[in-house]
Amino acid sequence: MGDSVPVGFINYLPHSAQSIYNALFVRVEKPFTSGLSWLTSYTYSKAITNAPQFRNAGGVNGSENSPAQDAFNLRAERGLASFDSRQRLVNTVVYQLPFGRSKKYLRYGIASKILGGWETSGIVTAQSGFPYTINLRGDTAGVGAGTGGIFVRPIAAPGQTYQLSDSQKSTSRYFNTGAFLTPAAGTFGNVGRNTVIGPGMLNVDAVVVRHFRVKEGLDLQFRAEFFNALNHPNFSLVGRILNDATFGQVLSQFDPRQLQFGFKLTF
Repeated sequence: MGDSVPVGFINYLPHSAQSIYNALFVRVEKPFTSGLSWLTSYTYSKAITNAPQFRNAGGVNGSENSPAQDAFNLRAERGLASFDSRQRLVNTVVYQLPFGRSKKYLRYGIASKILGGWETSGIVTAQSGFPYTINLRGDTAGVGAGTGGIFVRPIAAPGQTYQLSDSQKSTSRYFNTGAFLTPAAGTFGNVGRNTVIGPGMLNVDAVVVRHFRVKEGLDLQFRAEFFNALNHPNFSLVGRILNDATFGQVLSQFDPRQLQFGFKLTF
């Protein structure tokens, strides 16, 4: 007789998901003339899918690994894609001060040496947040499935919304945790997948450059770079597991302001 291999459960991953993406994209550009150029792009989009975040790092920020809640009701998995960001604006600018040799003003003298050769540039990025799913830890539905036991979703509390005003938000309560209830044992919740929109982002990176002409064919460049120049807090991960102590709390954020200085010799 052949040997038998005990199997607890089998994951079946069919190629049957669908995704839809629609977007409006606007781009405005000023070519580099008179020491100034800028480029502005704006995207308004929506991404929808019924593919769960299964066997995946989980969402855009690694916070989610949620297989289908009910394998017999895959229509309930249709929702925003984890990478959906409704609005995104990016603006870049480069400006050379009009002072110094070969420029329009102050070509000679001490003022030319002090003010000449300066260049500034920057990138401003603003976008709305990515969606994520509210789940429960453990197989409260009693179906004996789920990777890591995180797949059941909660019940929406009647008359409640997860959204809080800016004055009510804090790092310890980023959204209204009272908007979600634990479903009865042996049942599934009615909250959809990726129905909570996470924190947006505002970031400004800036560069200040000073060019020094050492001699013919030899130039020295000083660079001062400021990442997240405004030191704006951009949250990246919010507790999304209903029965965890960190539910609704901000768990991490992107880097604060960073400064970098350097020299570059061109010959």
